[in-house]
Amino acid sequence: MILISLISREENNGTFSNFNRGYINWLIDTKKVKSKPPSVTLLRISNSENSIFQEWPPSPIDYAIILKNLKEHEAKLVAIEPSMSWNNAGEGLLEALRTASLKYNKGELLMGAVFQMDQSVFEPNDKLINLLNPISNISGDIKRIPEFTMIDPLPDRRLTSIGIPFGFTSIDMAEQDKIDNPLKVPLLARIKETVVPSFILRAIMMEQEMDSNDLTIHLGDKIVFASGTTIPIDSKGSFEAFTGSRSDINKEDINILSLPQKELNESQLRSLSNRIILVGIDTKKEQLIPFRFGVNISNAERIALSIATIQSNLFINSFSSFYEYFIWIGIILIGLYFIRLKRSKAVVRSLLTIIIYLAVSMVLFQSNNQWVSPMTPLSLMTCILITSWTLCPKMEE
Repeated sequence: MILISLISREENNGTFSNFNRGYINWLIDTKKVKSKPPSVTLLRISNSENSIFQEWPPSPIDYAIILKNLKEHEAKLVAIEPSMSWNNAGEGLLEALRTASLKYNKGELLMGAVFQMDQSVFEPNDKLINLLNPISNISGDIKRIPEFTMIDPLPDRRLTSIGIPFGFTSIDMAEQDKIDNPLKVPLLARIKETVVPSFILRAIMMEQEMDSNDLTIHLGDKIVFASGTTIPIDSKGSFEAFTGSRSDINKEDINILSLPQKELNESQLRSLSNRIILVGIDTKKEQLIPFRFGVNISNAERIALSIATIQSNLFINSFSSFYEYFIWIGIILIGLYFIRLKRSKAVVRSLLTIIIYLAVSMVLFQSNNQWVSPMTPLSLMTCILITSWTLCPKMEE
């Protein structure tokens, strides 16, 4: 019991977070069962040599052309990750972007914004908060949800004035907590007592034609849509993107829009119509988020990965504490039985128990994406193995 208490304490302190991360990645790699394929396309903006943009970063007219072309492809939702804000853009360019935006119906266009936490500034006004579609059906302690006080940069007023919705793509904190898992992303933020959805959650809401009144949030448990969709969340309103979905996301370079439709193949045409089109910056400079095996991804790709996770219903869930206790008790009873055997049998069966445990864990993850931290079970089984090796010979004499 002392061993269990020590390991549990270190688990809560995050000591084994890297080990657990590797263990989950192993489980993901063994998963062969495919769920519903995601319907999201990452349309990557980059500043490569063959870029279609005349300047960097892209100007309002560039985004106006992107919107015009995507409208012709009949995208279900165009979600633009970069903040639509420029300090020195001409009035004509901004008006062209506004005109292109007006071609979209309500629920077909979403913009990104960056939230910031700075106690020295005043909060956004009520009109802007309403554009964020506040959620009121919430149970739990909302004080644990990340807080913001300002939106900077704010999408251009020509866009917000016509009611184009937006959501936060990230929250810049004055005092940011240590991030043990960069693929755990917030779906909620709050300003005082008002809770608003993220860019990711807003995209799913718009895809399903849901409003904030159609959502019920149970912090520490799940978000429930009126349509039946559920998203597991922790007490801070965050969830974990499923790394195994990365290969299932359609990724296209923005240059694809410069080609006539007749020159696009069937796969490319399918990736641009009747789905969420995420327009995001994916340059090397933006690829700062640790993914796996030394690979970094951009925030745009993390957003695409998060949307794909929700669409495919591929959520990583932990077993309840009851099942953990059940596993511990089972291993302890097995250990008490093993030390009564001869050393050779006890050692072999201890090793076999470890293999069976890992195999069962893999099968359970295959079926329902549930897992439990292996630190305590493996530590207990290691103790059983060592005990079998040292004590059993005395019983043989």
